[in-house]
Amino acid sequence: MNVWGAVIYGIVVVASYIYAFKKDKEKGKKGLQKGWKQFLKQLPFVFSIFLLIGLFDVFIPKSVVVSVLGRGRGFLAILNAALVGSVVGGPVSSVYPLGAVLLKKGATLAVAAVFMNAWIMVGFISMPFEISIFGKKFVFVRNVLAFIGAIIIGILTGLILTGSAI
Repeated sequence: MNVWGAVIYGIVVVASYIYAFKKDKEKGKKGLQKGWKQFLKQLPFVFSIFLLIGLFDVFIPKSVVVSVLGRGRGFLAILNAALVGSVVGGPVSSVYPLGAVLLKKGATLAVAAVFMNAWIMVGFISMPFEISIFGKKFVFVRNVLAFIGAIIIGILTGLILTGSAI
């Protein structure tokens, strides 16, 4: 686990609030209140996701992950990761630990990257809401392109970082 990333992120957040308070105390206070409310609003969902990740880590054997998302599955592993990542969803912050668990359980880097990108980019769960705002055609095209993009980005991530696309 990279603690330094969290420390740097925390420093940036604190420095940003200090700057905001120095620039305009009222707006800084308002921003802090809104941020705190959002944090509290997301906390139960994030907490639930982390509990599910813990259950996944403990109860799903490595052999199961390898059989579905491992190196021997070829492009089917990429497709499986894209499909599952597209259907599930949640806060972006919860996908990173899940990606780490997938890697620990035997998924390739490309497959984990595809899963994470599909989770973030494809809005299957939010489709009804998006359709009500943007219309069916736009949402369909956006999700198809996001799905394809998640696969391409994941494969490129695997190629660049490990030299292997699958």
